[in-house]
Amino acid sequence: MCSLTKKTKKLFSSYRIISAYFLLFVCSTLCLFAMSTFMLDYQLTQMERERISERVSTYNKTYDTKGLESLLRTIRSQHKANTFSNIFIHLTDANGKTVWLTIPQELDELEWTPLQLKAIPNQPGWHPLDLPTMNDLDILVTPLKTGYTLHIGRTTDRQEFMVEGLQSVFIIVLGGVIILGIIGGIMFSRHVLRPVRELAATAKNVSSGDMKSRVPVFEKSGEIRELTELFNLMMERIEILITAMRDTLGNVSHDLKTPLARMKARIEQTLLSDSSAEEQREVLMDCAEDIERIDKLINMLMDITEAETGQMHLSPEPLSCMALIEETLDLYEIIAEDRNIHITNHANNYMISADRQRTLQVIGNLTDNALKYTPEGGKIIFKTRLENNFTIISIQDNGPGIPEEERDRIFEKLYREDKSRSTKGVGLGLSLVRAVMQAHGGSVTVHDAPEGGSLFEIRFPRN
Repeated sequence: MCSLTKKTKKLFSSYRIISAYFLLFVCSTLCLFAMSTFMLDYQLTQMERERISERVSTYNKTYDTKGLESLLRTIRSQHKANTFSNIFIHLTDANGKTVWLTIPQELDELEWTPLQLKAIPNQPGWHPLDLPTMNDLDILVTPLKTGYTLHIGRTTDRQEFMVEGLQSVFIIVLGGVIILGIIGGIMFSRHVLRPVRELAATAKNVSSGDMKSRVPVFEKSGEIRELTELFNLMMERIEILITAMRDTLGNVSHDLKTPLARMKARIEQTLLSDSSAEEQREVLMDCAEDIERIDKLINMLMDITEAETGQMHLSPEPLSCMALIEETLDLYEIIAEDRNIHITNHANNYMISADRQRTLQVIGNLTDNALKYTPEGGKIIFKTRLENNFTIISIQDNGPGIPEEERDRIFEKLYREDKSRSTKGVGLGLSLVRAVMQAHGGSVTVHDAPEGGSLFEIRFPRN
């Protein structure tokens, strides 16, 4: 019983919007019908009363101009037609005695005794008269000259028949509308709520750990399709972020675990051995180098996070592309000479608006990356150009290049190609480059160089 109650409540909850609109529609329809019935009854009453008023005006004019006998002849000539036309006529003299009486055929079964006739009001105007039959009378009382009183009315059965017929038709139509509305409402609500149920089911699967779960797209267009696509796009982004976070945590733990374990082993070995001061100094220097590497890793991760979340503080100023490249090359000149790598600067003196230190960091990371993968005796070329609304600085090397399937992933945190795992580095340089460029409103891309190797391009928006 409890389970059935819960299911009933759940069903009502699912269709409460449809139910509310359906009840509103039924109530509105009933109000509209009541108003329509009232207006129809009122209009029919007015039409019938106008018809009676015209007849009274004719009889009154005949009485005033030609007298009582002429009026009686007129009424007598119309007697048969009036009995078939639901017209009631009662003429009394000054003493209230009946002079003429015409009874509609609908009231033939009723005995019209003098007592009943005296119950008819004598005040001028319209008076409804309830009778002990299915039919009632609506009578217009009109005083005539010399004390005579004319009562002319009509039975209400025909009017009531029309109104009741309309009510019967409405009840039948309303019943059909309610049945069709219930069936259509259930089908419509199932169709409308299906994406919502799928969305809830997908959210439940995701909360259970199934990050690949997606909401099926049923609608061809409209807000529901847009919501579904946005939700799926959001889930794809979340899946990518979570996957990247897991990879980052794995790589960070790997990159931290090795130097920490190495430092611990060396310190323990030094403490247990009878080493000299020089040997202890070398161990401390190695530990300091590992600590510096860990500190650099953490600082770069913090910088990347600040840039990606929009928290990186930038101080843009006008900068010369040529001056930035020359300042960077001064730092890497000795490394290039040691490996016999020739660096050429073909940059133009284009101006950009950027943060000086962050831009030098970007160009420096790309230069360091090019030196790592350029073989001895190779070359690195710096160029600049204008394209649409961007100023582009390119760094070209003639190293092994980057496979096309790896080009998007090299900008991920702590990602390094398998062949470069042995290359010294923390795997955050290119991630920092992308984050800083995005903070500047620009971008970084990599392509195949025309002569082999890689071509990195950084784009700064022009003012």
